[in-house]
Amino acid sequence: MTVGQDSPVVAHSTFLGRPARIGSWDELSQGTFRAAKARIEAGDHRAAADLLEVSLEEADELRDVYERWPAEVARWLTGRGVDPAELEREQDRLRSVIGDVAMTGIQAEWPEYRDAALDAARRCRDGDSRAIELVDEVHAIWLGIHDRAVDRVAGHIDIAVRLCGEDILGELWDFLMADWYDAHERRFSPENQPWQVSANQLMVAIVDGFHAHLVGRDRQGDLEMIEEPDRIGFRFAPCGSGGRMLDAEVTGGEPRSAAPYGFATTTRRHDWAWNEVGICSYCVHCCQLNVVMPIDRIGFPTRVIDPPIWTGHPGAATACTWWVYRDPSLVPDSVYHRVGRTPGNRGGKA
Repeated sequence: MTVGQDSPVVAHSTFLGRPARIGSWDELSQGTFRAAKARIEAGDHRAAADLLEVSLEEADELRDVYERWPAEVARWLTGRGVDPAELEREQDRLRSVIGDVAMTGIQAEWPEYRDAALDAARRCRDGDSRAIELVDEVHAIWLGIHDRAVDRVAGHIDIAVRLCGEDILGELWDFLMADWYDAHERRFSPENQPWQVSANQLMVAIVDGFHAHLVGRDRQGDLEMIEEPDRIGFRFAPCGSGGRMLDAEVTGGEPRSAAPYGFATTTRRHDWAWNEVGICSYCVHCCQLNVVMPIDRIGFPTRVIDPPIWTGHPGAATACTWWVYRDPSLVPDSVYHRVGRTPGNRGGKA
């Protein structure tokens, strides 16, 4: 991909309400840290600095929910009558496999990433000869923080399954994402804005969010974009969050669904997990937010997902593909049936 020196890479996004990357979809499919290094190599240190700063913006939503969700899972469990002592024992077990730093939470580690990114951005603007190394250092810091935070969240979801059974997963994610559901419905309902606007915003949100998840085999945040006549796809091979549950290559041979972690995957078919066996309990939230909830509230899925499935074999590579249809009427009936819904019937359950 050719990099245009001195062309802007960041601008304010009215949709996101903050600075965000701009450019062609080809440019946006490249991870933010990789894009920063490409700009340095092209002699555009100012753009590289802008990209380092916007990496903080991309990661901030994860900082928020990854800090909140474990405590909210614990509160939800005790509200259902789980013995606090039993919950504490499970959290101690989780600590023994993911470590003390991960259990402390993302907020405690955030200042290290923030300060490193801002310092590297300043030094890039000053033309520091170590600029590329600085980008790599910031990337490594965020990668560690992100992955530890994912382990903490997914580990708490696993605790819920261990204590209450997998049947509670749909209800638990409904609780954790209630605010997201309301915002999603308000924005993307066809009563509030044209689908062409919604589709573009949904695609922007995909690339913005998955840059921060550091998707891809080398964890740079690179996405594969797929254009088809009726839809546009974004493939993460693997995803940097749910993919860690299933993919051996990006976890040092220890996908979190395998020993010693043993994080839960579905053992039965459920509407909220695409009626597939082997969906990791963390990935359930993608089905609920993008498929089940939008069908129930606005009549169609906003993003259709082909998820990875745990086969019990840690060596398997994984990929996840998200599709945005050019028009909701083009979504196949099979997408609705896969989650136990009936197409064309707002909120209609089969």
